[in-house]
Amino acid sequence: MTNSQHPEPRIEDDEPEGPADAVARFCRQLIKRLHFALDVDAREDGDIVMVDLSGPDRPLLLANTASVLNSMEYIVNKAFRTGKDEEIATVILDSEHYRRQREAELKLLAQIASQKVLAQRRPLSLQPMTPRERRIVHLALADIAGVSSRSDGEGDQRCITIYPGE
Repeated sequence: MTNSQHPEPRIEDDEPEGPADAVARFCRQLIKRLHFALDVDAREDGDIVMVDLSGPDRPLLLANTASVLNSMEYIVNKAFRTGKDEEIATVILDSEHYRRQREAELKLLAQIASQKVLAQRRPLSLQPMTPRERRIVHLALADIAGVSSRSDGEGDQRCITIYPGE
């Protein structure tokens, strides 16, 4: 029997929490504070923690080229990469394979844009992208003969410019 002055003691689980469990718990707390209806599934892949978010509020995550998903990923990485848990190299938030689909879109964009640059023989700037997205495009363009690429701009406005080869 307990009263308001003497709450029941908490019983701690004897098993230590793994990195994926800790990240999942943090994500659930963040989602709760954002008042989103999302399920969290986290797993470890070496020193990377992969988190899949699904549920009725998934469209909110993916609106505006996944700006909320990217922002949440940034927050989670900041929380876990500040020396608190050195077992984790990075945390990747995804929602029902959005990252894979976006990567395919970006590779296609690189192909189409490079064809335009080669045909018109003048540089072409793409829309602003996250560092991960810019990396995907730069790598895709590296495999295309006759073009080169460079990131320009600062912060959220950093974008890729594709140049025709000399």
